Amino acid sequence: MLTLLVALPMLLLSSGATAYAQTAVDPLTVGAVQGTTPRSPYAPTTGNGSSSAKYQVRGVVTQLTLAHTNTGAEQHGFFLQSRTTNTDGDPATSDGVFVYMGTFTTLIGGYAPVVGDEIVVSARVAEYFDLTQLTNAEWITTLSTAVSEIQIDDAVPPAEDDLFWERHEGMQLRVRTGSGVVSGTKTYPATGDAEVWLVDRDDPVMKRPDPYGRRGGNRIMLGPMGLKATDGNLPTARTFDTTSGDAVGGLYYAFGKYGIQVAGIGFTPGTDPAANNPPKPADRQREVSIATFNVENLYDFRDDPHDGCDFTGNAGCPGVTPPFDYVPGSQADYDARLGRLARQVTDSLHSPDLILVQEAEDQDVCRVVGAALSCGAADNADGRPDTLQELALTIARNGGPAYDAASDRSGADARGIVSGFLYRTDRLALVTATQLKLQVDYRGAPLPGNADESNPKAFNAVLPADVDRSTGVDGSNVYTRAPQVGLFEVRAAADSYRLWAISNHFSSGPETRVGQRTEQAAYGAAIVDAIGTQDGAQERVVFGGDLNIYPHDAQLAPLDKLHNLWDNLTADAPTAAYSYVFQGQAQTLDQLFVNDALHGDLIQMRAAHINADHPDAVSDHDPQVARFQSRAGLSVGDARVIEGDSGRTPLVFPVTLTRPMSRALTVCAATVPGTTTLPYADFDPYLGCRTVPAGSTRVDFPVQVRGDRLREGDEQLTLEIAAPSVRVVDGRGTGTIVNDD
Repeated sequence: MLTLLVALPMLLLSSGATAYAQTAVDPLTVGAVQGTTPRSPYAPTTGNGSSSAKYQVRGVVTQLTLAHTNTGAEQHGFFLQSRTTNTDGDPATSDGVFVYMGTFTTLIGGYAPVVGDEIVVSARVAEYFDLTQLTNAEWITTLSTAVSEIQIDDAVPPAEDDLFWERHEGMQLRVRTGSGVVSGTKTYPATGDAEVWLVDRDDPVMKRPDPYGRRGGNRIMLGPMGLKATDGNLPTARTFDTTSGDAVGGLYYAFGKYGIQVAGIGFTPGTDPAANNPPKPADRQREVSIATFNVENLYDFRDDPHDGCDFTGNAGCPGVTPPFDYVPGSQADYDARLGRLARQVTDSLHSPDLILVQEAEDQDVCRVVGAALSCGAADNADGRPDTLQELALTIARNGGPAYDAASDRSGADARGIVSGFLYRTDRLALVTATQLKLQVDYRGAPLPGNADESNPKAFNAVLPADVDRSTGVDGSNVYTRAPQVGLFEVRAAADSYRLWAISNHFSSGPETRVGQRTEQAAYGAAIVDAIGTQDGAQERVVFGGDLNIYPHDAQLAPLDKLHNLWDNLTADAPTAAYSYVFQGQAQTLDQLFVNDALHGDLIQMRAAHINADHPDAVSDHDPQVARFQSRAGLSVGDARVIEGDSGRTPLVFPVTLTRPMSRALTVCAATVPGTTTLPYADFDPYLGCRTVPAGSTRVDFPVQVRGDRLREGDEQLTLEIAAPSVRVVDGRGTGTIVNDD
């Protein structure tokens, strides 16, 4: 056991000179404090406590730091590192350590740390959430000033070395010029702390020819503590920017991640993520566009008198712990956010016909009067979320189309977050609630509210007892935020048809609530099954939202009967297939699934990369937009018939629509001889029109084949079709006359 030193005399000499008076036992090197394992040998063996004894440690002050608590209290500290001539010589130990000072700006003894001073301190050794640090530090002496003999390694973590960061904890590291940013600068409002993730300039991902593929890799996080010590903060950067110069700072560990607390940093603008295969405008005469958009805690600046947990200072609701920190800072902040969301809808999403929305506040004390929101004290004023109505009004004021909002408030969670819809009133309409009647066949007991009549409608059930709870559950029901099922009439150019939409917000945390989220997917699949086939035809169904899990994860297996449009996006534009960026890693949490009928109408799936990569994001999610054919598709099938010896036999060509139409459709057809037939020798030419009745999907065209006894080969002819106001998917059918002589 090392014995404690007595205080050393302070001898200030010229720059870099040693003024250390040897005693019976030298102070510890920083490497000795850090040790060869993640936990210091001088700290308690478990927990977040400090050693009861104090140890004298020698090192150079390399950087001052400043952080803030959630309440704004200042937290001071500095990095201490052994000079290159006084290390322990072991590459497995770090030569740097963080010294925590709390609200004080000086150590015990009155010393204010100065970068470049080599000092000896007497301090307790602590492990604080896996960060080795010195606490309760007392200044003993200053050995030298303006010391520059400090090892500064490049921040180039090897791909397979998990100990790289631990071996450099507390040390100064260099981020090299030209390193690539892989996330937008993220600022945490409660503390004002910011972070940005990047990769070294020589990381393999930086060599990819496609600039949009330069992400992932061996990520490096930058933090703000060094900059905040000089009244600064990390500058804003977005994905694909690069560092404009070398940046140096101490390596700190908090919240499960290492971060280099640089003293200064600059960025050079790079490729704009929003230009990565963006959504295209829909042709309203031929297409319908559907989006999903998590608007991230869209709360207004009103204190709902009927809600105890929707505003700063509220007492709280069951399951919601004050303080309530989702409210915008002011009415002006709220209005500005609405304006930015509105511009994203119109400019980047090109005003989709239908938006599946998540994370809107469910408050409903207002109604639209004219072109403004009129608010009062009555609860459930008009059955629409005030926030979504205000967003719709903002879109209209900015020159966009007219939208209406829709949601079933019973689907909200404990803090008033609900899913819902925004839909263009010139393109879609909600059908009457009496038409939305579903009997969801699910093994859990349905909630009483399932029987209520509304459109949209929230469906939920009791979470079955056998669901795996080992990773936690959120509440006693399948959903904490019930899915919203909406039934819409799409007003296409020539007719109208029904569209079922299901807006979801699954439980958060991909690695937690695994059993519950799997059950949510199973319930969602049951809803789709309940919609199924109605009126003799398969309904068109879109199922989407923030599912909080990655595509094709086993948790989504119950939805495999549907088509995940992420697959289409990945096939068309693989570098654009993501909706969320977490610690520099592109992920897909927001997804759109469709059934067979709607998948047949798909034109294109795209993601609008307008948030997740940007420092000034209005949401932490990127919207997804899919375009579909809105006109019914018309096809003619092939036909085959045996010629016969005499008389006439019909060669029947089936003509089908991809969906029933709301009115009768006239289809015209004509025969064209094939190369193996004499012109009209073996069949009667056909030129005429037939009608597909409203609500039907098929009509047959018979071509009369003439029988004979001639020995000849099989013969072919073609039937060509045409019809107004529909899209011809396959307009030529091949007819084969099989010779039987």
